[in-house]
Amino acid sequence: MEPVGVETIRVRTADGVELEGDVLAPVDPIGAAVVCHPHPLYGGSRCDPVVATICRTLVDASYRVLRLDFRGSGGSTGTHGGGTDERLDVLAAIDAAVVPDAPFVLAGYSFGADIVLGIDDPRITRWVVAAPVLSVFPEFAAATDPRPKTMVAATHDQFRSSLDLANEITGWVATDVISIDAADHFFGGRLRQVGAAVAEAVA
Repeated sequence: MEPVGVETIRVRTADGVELEGDVLAPVDPIGAAVVCHPHPLYGGSRCDPVVATICRTLVDASYRVLRLDFRGSGGSTGTHGGGTDERLDVLAAIDAAVVPDAPFVLAGYSFGADIVLGIDDPRITRWVVAAPVLSVFPEFAAATDPRPKTMVAATHDQFRSSLDLANEITGWVATDVISIDAADHFFGGRLRQVGAAVAEAVA
């Protein structure tokens, strides 16, 4: 299913930063989602191929998706906040995207995955993340949350392999790891498998 519309919007955070993002809308949405991108200081943006794959998969599953540029990246104002300030970006995105009484998926890739796992907003239905490194915060709010979490990880990730990730999250509640074979942190040549894993998570 192709999105029937892609609209560029601006979202204001609680501390006055203006974020630029895109809303991708399917014909008959059943819920909403926010997707967050990798580290902006290393070229990450809302146009990243893994982010695009996650967005497309969620739209195909009939979710209305908001992908945004973190502060200091792309068309967003402000400066990079080391992860702490980016939580305000995610909360503003949730405010802009959420649909009352409908499922809400919070998703992210790499740095974006770490940021969203630090959010425990009550409106979240589930987390779906790709290649989390689990290095941004000393503790992650989602770790002890009973709502479901799916982590898509690569067997040859240079920063945290799927095996290392599975060992690291021992003790996390309601958390599954889907391993992508013969892939590294950037999932080159394995985006179809990433999409399939996301689709399985939200089915």
